[in-house]
Amino acid sequence: MTTETLPVTWQAGSSFASRRFHFVGVGGSGMSGLARLLRGSGADLSGSDMSGGQLLDTLSERGCDIWVGCQPSRIVGEDGYVIRSAAVPSSDPEVQECVRRGFTSLLYAEAVGRLSEGRRTLAIGGTHGKTTTTGLTVAALRGAGLDPAHLIGGEVPELGGNGHGGTSPEFVVEACEFNRSFHNLRPFGAAILNVDHDHFDCYPSTDELVAAFAGYLARVRPGGTALVEEAVPTAVLNSLRSDVHILTVGSGLWADIRALEVGDSLGRFSFVPMVLGRRLPRVQLALSGRHNMHNALFALGLAQVAGVDMVGACQGLAGFSGVRRRFELHTGAGGGLLVNDYAHHPAEIRVVLQAARKRFPGRRLLVAFQPHQFQRTRCLLPQFAEVLAQADMTLVADIYGARESAEMKASVSAEDLVLAVRECGGQCETGGTIAALPARIAGLRRPEDLVLVLGAGDIDQAVGGILAGL
Repeated sequence: MTTETLPVTWQAGSSFASRRFHFVGVGGSGMSGLARLLRGSGADLSGSDMSGGQLLDTLSERGCDIWVGCQPSRIVGEDGYVIRSAAVPSSDPEVQECVRRGFTSLLYAEAVGRLSEGRRTLAIGGTHGKTTTTGLTVAALRGAGLDPAHLIGGEVPELGGNGHGGTSPEFVVEACEFNRSFHNLRPFGAAILNVDHDHFDCYPSTDELVAAFAGYLARVRPGGTALVEEAVPTAVLNSLRSDVHILTVGSGLWADIRALEVGDSLGRFSFVPMVLGRRLPRVQLALSGRHNMHNALFALGLAQVAGVDMVGACQGLAGFSGVRRRFELHTGAGGGLLVNDYAHHPAEIRVVLQAARKRFPGRRLLVAFQPHQFQRTRCLLPQFAEVLAQADMTLVADIYGARESAEMKASVSAEDLVLAVRECGGQCETGGTIAALPARIAGLRRPEDLVLVLGAGDIDQAVGGILAGL
């Protein structure tokens, strides 16, 4: 087992009184990223999950004591912190054993909030684009010579994964609106990329969604900065302290941060950033899609807030190659092409299809889409149908349910979405189970098709089988 070199001092000392941590549910994307971050800061860390996987293996390789299943007898130490995912109840035996030993019990979002209070936090919120923009922000700060801590909701190999301890005071973190978890943060710089309805179980109305984002901005520290997309509802800004600066990001002439002299080479955009009236060096992005130019502008805005060398920040952006499952391109055994993407909302699917048309002009788009959550599918059925009809052919896999009642699951089906896509003029069929997708795609695919695998559930598990037939 190899271990990383740990710092001599406990870097998170201002956030946590102890360096001893135990994680219950450590295999999740957020939990594993936080574990990596704390371990990189010098924490003595153990953790468990109900199933194994690469994320657990990576933590073990970094010197963490990791196991599969519930084993309270393996917990050691006193007066530390036990951090649990939202899916783990406080009655969990490992949590209870930690409490008996004097550990402080925290939910994941609460622990991230504590961490944000002890560092110079740059938070990225919004319905779409958070993960990529967080990665771009880290890349910009690294290009400027900093080593920020980061916590990202996706795997970014070139940044060392989804979590990193860092040696600089800055902490770059996704600000997730689900369950209002971003209300735990205390950022110095807070971004809102966009505001769109997605988590209907948390926000039944648009007013509640807007109020939640307003509550996030209300947490910005005195003298801090809020970066907002120019179309963000004004009501979101009403909660800001009078001493918090506001910077707008967009394409309008009066936006504080915007792109000039935009170039497009097969969907990979270059632009001259204009930040507070200053022209910066041209940036050529390696990422596909116009939306990533928008994300890059936010990253530069946050770099400006951090007060770094902006020329270096531009160089950092240009070198960023992306996040896993964000327009991730693969070549099959026979030379066929596949794009694997996390897109699970109509707005996200739209920009992926647009990027695919730009990057691979003339190719037929064959989409395999797994709807994520029954409630989201039901509430956005017309929008899903309209955007999927823009593909040349779509397979709709069985809906991936999460946190939903039997009544909700009975209210909508993959077949309903297929019919809706057809009513919009699109070519669409049911895809069945994830295991069935490789054979279904093999039967429909033409030699020059670009296959797009889209969804936030477990459709990623079908990619290997699909690639074997391309």
